[in-house]
Amino acid sequence: MKTKIETRGASRNFTILLGLAFVIGLNLCHAQEATTNIDASSLSDLEVMEEVIETTTPVAASELPDGGTFWSAQHSPASTSPWPPLPSSFGLPAWPLGDGIFLLDDTNVDYEALAQSASVVHSFTSDFQPQVFTTNDLWLQINGVTNDGTGWTANLTINTPWNDTNLTHDLYYATDLDAPIQWDFVMRCVYTNNVVPDLCSPLGFFRLGPATNGNLTVSTNATPQQLAQLLVPPWVTVTNATYTGTNVARGTFAGGNGCGLPIDGGVILASGYITNAVGPNNDDGFIAAGGADNYENGPSNLHQSGDTDLDNLTGGGPTHDAAVLEFDIISTNSFTLQFQYIFASEEYPEYISHYNDPMAIFVSTNRVGTNWVNSITDDLALVPGTTNVPVSVNSINGGCVSDAYYGYDSPTNAQYYVDNHDPDYSAVPPYAVAAPVFNIQYDGMTVLLTAQAPISANVTNHVKITIADYGDWIYDSAAFLRAWSSCPYQ
Repeated sequence: MKTKIETRGASRNFTILLGLAFVIGLNLCHAQEATTNIDASSLSDLEVMEEVIETTTPVAASELPDGGTFWSAQHSPASTSPWPPLPSSFGLPAWPLGDGIFLLDDTNVDYEALAQSASVVHSFTSDFQPQVFTTNDLWLQINGVTNDGTGWTANLTINTPWNDTNLTHDLYYATDLDAPIQWDFVMRCVYTNNVVPDLCSPLGFFRLGPATNGNLTVSTNATPQQLAQLLVPPWVTVTNATYTGTNVARGTFAGGNGCGLPIDGGVILASGYITNAVGPNNDDGFIAAGGADNYENGPSNLHQSGDTDLDNLTGGGPTHDAAVLEFDIISTNSFTLQFQYIFASEEYPEYISHYNDPMAIFVSTNRVGTNWVNSITDDLALVPGTTNVPVSVNSINGGCVSDAYYGYDSPTNAQYYVDNHDPDYSAVPPYAVAAPVFNIQYDGMTVLLTAQAPISANVTNHVKITIADYGDWIYDSAAFLRAWSSCPYQ
């Protein structure tokens, strides 16, 4: 994380590494900037720290926040890991360095004696000795934390041992380290740099663990009403729930975390059989249980129509085999309706320029009878940072080294793409993975995405969630939507 120490007339960027072997504190608290009279333009980072210590007064322990990243003034920050806040009983003041980072005034602390004291218990570290990271260590680094007003997002880097080519690690999160620690699965990390969205706690900790090996289960037993109710808060009234499409393409799923998905359970809508989502990924172009595809009458053709709203979003379509869940909601209080989802597809990576399977989430108060009033801005399932780009195979992908038709395809919004390895076609490095790492059949997917809309009290809103094949009816796509939770990780 880059931390800036404000000075009079000059400022200096001061780089520190955040990590604690397998457990790191997530810096989510903001504090005042430390203001000094230092001319930092010609000083080293360590000299800047020394000047801060010599020229400013630390904040009393009683005034320090409950969250933050705390460094030892007794040890070099280049070779030690940070700690979560020390218990208030320690009474240690600290210098605020900005952005929720503090330097503890621990120059006179005897850590060895404290570590041997039965009255001192630290759940976040086994002793008080500084931790030194080498090229033989696996450790996490926080590069930055942001808050968009709806939840915290952490940017993490996994530092692996020099001889370790395995980037498949499961990431866990806990809001406190009091025993017994409740570690919640966050995501399977297949790249060095990872983004963790929608953290709703102002204080938290991460842990890396080995990848799990569970199985996805799906069911078509739920009614449209039950599917809709899964996606909204319990105080929201759901009415007029309908589903358009064949029942084999909609249902519930469970066991997602065990397969490496950032969503453990919820609703799945697909442009084919939802049973096709079950892993492993053992086919580069899985069509459907039952045999080879012959375009017109193959098992992947569900003989369902497309969706006109999706046709409009993709420039006129045509779409096929649409799965459409619609329902009305009304709430006695205003709130933010939020859908967290991932989009996965068997079109990845070789058909990203040709068969643009799309999905969309519409929320509107403008539905009259059966008529849906549509404009491109009604779609909430958008590529992050855009206002009119729907999530689809074309809009989020890792490119293709040599596609099924024309050769090389450049990546598009690849920061939101996660590969699951097609054995015959490869995404563009560094987005390609060497083997399937998620126990689902689809060859690729998006990261966890969020669609949201403000809902006013006592106003009926209509919700439409839809996905379809585009151009043809083979090689399915699916939307995995998380069952509603007040906070995904708590």
